[in-house]
Amino acid sequence: MKNDVVYWKMRNGELISVDEMSADHLRNVLKMLIRNQRRIDDAKTYSVSERFTLNGEIAQYIQDLFVEREYYPDIDDQF
Repeated sequence: MKNDVVYWKMRNGELISVDEMSADHLRNVLKMLIRNQRRIDDAKTYSVSERFTLNGEIAQYIQDLFVEREYYPDIDDQF
């Protein structure tokens, strides 16, 4: 394992060997990784409609047409 050198890229762009990191630095890196993973997991729990909203009547109309076609594929467009 001594020959297996792994580097961590710090916020300022500097590379540091993981073997040379202090215990405090390693602890902070681990906390950052856990926070990032939680953010990713939280983002996966929301549906697409909860992440954005439609603005405007035309956008809502087009979305409604899409949903109607999904449930009623034989419907004709009435523009």
